[in-house]
Formats: sequence, structure tokens, C-alpha cells
Amino acid sequence: MRPSFLHRLTLRQIEIFLAVCRLRNYSRAADELALTQPAVSAQIRQVEQVVGEALFDYIGKQLNITPAGQLLERAARDLQQRLVSLEMELAELKGEVQGTLNIAAESSAQYFLPKLLATFSERNPAIDIQLDVGNRANILKRLNEGRNELVITGAPPPDRNLQFTPFRDNPLLAVANPNHPLIQRPNLTFFEFSQARLLLREPGSGTRLAVDEFAQEQAVKLSQTARLGSLEAIKAGVISGLGVSILPLDTCRRELEQKLLCSLPVSGFPLKRSWCVVHFRKRQLTPVSQRFVQHLTENE
Repeated sequence: MRPSFLHRLTLRQIEIFLAVCRLRNYSRAADELALTQPAVSAQIRQVEQVVGEALFDYIGKQLNITPAGQLLERAARDLQQRLVSLEMELAELKGEVQGTLNIAAESSAQYFLPKLLATFSERNPAIDIQLDVGNRANILKRLNEGRNELVITGAPPPDRNLQFTPFRDNPLLAVANPNHPLIQRPNLTFFEFSQARLLLREPGSGTRLAVDEFAQEQAVKLSQTARLGSLEAIKAGVISGLGVSILPLDTCRRELEQKLLCSLPVSGFPLKRSWCVVHFRKRQLTPVSQRFVQHLTENE
């Protein structure tokens, strides 16, 4: 078989290319890789010479990836992932389980995930852990870009290319300050609840998605709202009487126990959701990721 002309590419060049793809900036890629900006530019030019196509172009001041660059990026990420898997598989041949668990999780998961990571680490001390936290839209973007192999989300996307495994209940509660007037109401419709100021996360959040979907199902327009940038800010706002909210039980369990928040008897609540671990269906997981998925399903 005739060897591919791409065999002239080095792993270092691939690393540099992927850094520029991710950061969309030569100078930031150089800083991250401890190189000079001219060195990064020179390496990208060499890769373009091998490929025979331009990999990046500028529209104004914005660096964009060309169609050829997108093809190379996908192949380069697959190659990187295969090398990581190979390293872990070679360790397995020696009876070892080592490598890096590279996952991303919705911000709501940070209230229970560290405990699961701690027990996993106790059983697998040779495995390093890299956890990225963001809203649902951001972590799914990281998954699609190949920056994380697994993501933890409360709202898996309807994408047939993705495999998702539920491992933990994630009920969403309607909550208010214990002194809120709605506490005196024995039964509440969602419309009545929505007439109070509703404190919400930003679009792209899994919790916000669940709230918007339920409102659409109930034909209720959410007009009295305030957007706060974090779960902690929302909890503080509800406790202080700024408004009401819909929160995952995991995020407000302590405040409910301390009577700082109360769950309201809104019709249809709690909303039943599940935490899921998500990965690409056709991409074989590394041994480390396989072990973590097993850990999740066996410990919840």
C-alpha cells in the first residue's frame, strides 16, 4: 500500500494545529505551548504545505478554519484520542489502570459529582482527573470538539450519534423563601407560580431548558423573569425574597434542610429528570472512561 503523504506530519505539528483550532489565535496558542508566535506560524505553514491546502483564513480580524482545516481537525482529534487509548491499553497489559479521566459536567452536577470522583479516585489512585464545568451548551460543544470524552448532563440532546446512560435522579423543585406569600397557597398552577418573579439561569443551561420546555407544554409565557448568572446567585436571590425559582434538588438540598428555602406544591412538580453520562456512540471509550461509566452506574 502506498504510504499517505500525511505521514510527514509530526505529532508536535498536530498538537500545534489543534491548539490554533481551539483558541482561534496564533499568539494565544503560542503562549499555551510555550512557543513564539513566529514558531507557531511556521509550523502551520509546514502543515499546509504537506496538506496542500490552506487551513486557516481571516475574515476581518477573526481567524477561521477552512473546509480542509475542518477535515484535518477531525482526523487530528481522532488520532489524539487513539493515542490516549493506546497508552491506557498498554498499561492494562501490565495489569495497570492509569491515564486521565477527561470529563465535563453541567454546573448543577458540582453539588454531587465530587463525592463520586473521590470514591472513584480511591479505587483507582493511578488515574488523574480533569473536570471542566460549564452550562449544558458549553459542555456539549466541548464534547463535539473532542476536548472531553464524557459529559455529565441533566438534559441529553436528541442526537443519534450520542450514547447517554442515566445514573441518578435529578428532580427539579419549585422553590421560594419561607415567608413568600405563595407558601400559604395549598395548590398552585404553574401559571400562578409564574406570575411571581421567576429567577432563571442563562439560555444554554440545562435547568433553563427544562423550565422553558415545561412552560411551553403548559402554554405559559414566562414574562416576570430575572436572569442570574449562577445557581448560587439564584439561591441567594430566592432566600432574600427577590423572587422564586426552579432548581435541581441536588443544588438546594442543604437550604431546604436549613429552612432557608421551601418547596412549593406546584402542579406538575417536581419535574422528573435524570442525570446522564454522555459520549459518542461510535467512538470507543478509553479504558479509564469505561471504568468511570461503570462506577457511575454501580454507585447511584
